[in-house]
Amino acid sequence: MPAENDDHQHRVPATTDGLLSLRQMEVFHAVMQARSITGASKVLTISQPALSRTIRRIEDLLGIALFARDRNGLVPTSEALEIYAEIDPLIRQLTGVGTQIGRIARGETAVFRVGSTASVARALVPQALRTLSVEVPGIELFFDVLPVDQIEEYLITGRGEAVVTIASLDHPLIEREHVGRVDLVAVIPKSHSLAARPVIHAADLADVDFISFAAGGAHQTIVDRFLSREKLKVNTRAVARFSDTALALANEAMGIVLVDYVTTLGPVGSNLVIRPIHNAPQFSISVLWNRRRSHSANLRKLIEILAARLSALPPLP
Repeated sequence: MPAENDDHQHRVPATTDGLLSLRQMEVFHAVMQARSITGASKVLTISQPALSRTIRRIEDLLGIALFARDRNGLVPTSEALEIYAEIDPLIRQLTGVGTQIGRIARGETAVFRVGSTASVARALVPQALRTLSVEVPGIELFFDVLPVDQIEEYLITGRGEAVVTIASLDHPLIEREHVGRVDLVAVIPKSHSLAARPVIHAADLADVDFISFAAGGAHQTIVDRFLSREKLKVNTRAVARFSDTALALANEAMGIVLVDYVTTLGPVGSNLVIRPIHNAPQFSISVLWNRRRSHSANLRKLIEILAARLSALPPLP
């Protein structure tokens, strides 16, 4: 603080052991940069009296005056300038460390690698990841699209942190959290007679040409259960492994395909219409992860985003 007399300028410290605490260095650094108690108190969000007391305490510890006052504010002594030259790099480094810690806490430093199966990869997961990237601006994303038979290896080996899927998986190391449900819907070529109907009933599907999925897969399991429940027989004209392929075949008027609603949130062919099914079965959408591996705060954010998005999905007209 401003020197009051020569005795104050030439005080001898009782000891030089320990010298200044990190907080005292931070206060001194702020005053040096602001050249005023008022400005430094605003930067550090502490009261001016408390800040003045800290500066006086530093001067007492060092046995020297650090500042004199003139009409323009505080003027540092030559000793203060030397001390500032030593402290400034340290404070800047600590500020950088603090910033990096904040980035870690916000999930902005590590790559967030997540996978999904094909249907939810068409629109739902990309939309959720976009929202996540807005909430966590510095995040680096890596998005994998997986067949169902690769989910287990993907999670157990740690290739990815989580998988979003309509498939069910029974493994002791894999945890799951349900995020929403969607209906089975019909995707119909515009040239088909059923395209004019606003709602498809089970009886409408009897003996129609169908595009199916591989037996035992998440899609076909639900479809087979639905057809069996309604005692329906259909003509399978083609079998597709992925939803994109099934939609492409349907767009060529090869048959009707039954898919989960989220599949249709992505682009569909220009020759197709989407219709709700009366009393439709539902798909459960879940997020899977390895319970034995650590996961980031971004996983919880993604789960919350997916759940909110699915709960807000508009029904088919």
